[in-house]
Amino acid sequence: MWGPARPETVDVAERRKPAARARPASGEPVFIQIMGEGFLDVFAARDISASGVSIVVPHRFEDCDLKQSVELVITLPGERPFMARGRIVHRTKTSQDFFGVEFEGLSRAQRDRVAGYVRDRRSRRR
Repeated sequence: MWGPARPETVDVAERRKPAARARPASGEPVFIQIMGEGFLDVFAARDISASGVSIVVPHRFEDCDLKQSVELVITLPGERPFMARGRIVHRTKTSQDFFGVEFEGLSRAQRDRVAGYVRDRRSRRR
């Protein structure tokens, strides 16, 4: 028998919608602790959305395996940190190197916290 979808998880179709992104305010960084195979570090987010985060990488991670799953601790300004999982989907080398990390399996509450932060940041920019 088919039951209703678990309310605490995000529907796959919902994750595929393009998510609005926001850059943290100057002096109010979003910190991302990332734990992967062979590394553990804390970075400042370049931008964030309910589907993922772009992380500024001040030093190169040449041996970092793209597509690997990572554990995250996300700290939004003025809020308690929360744990999440993600997958590194790209590494971009420009004047500032950064990783793109796609969130995996965020709970509805976690997704709503990030989406609320993004809405707030975007509304303050107008």
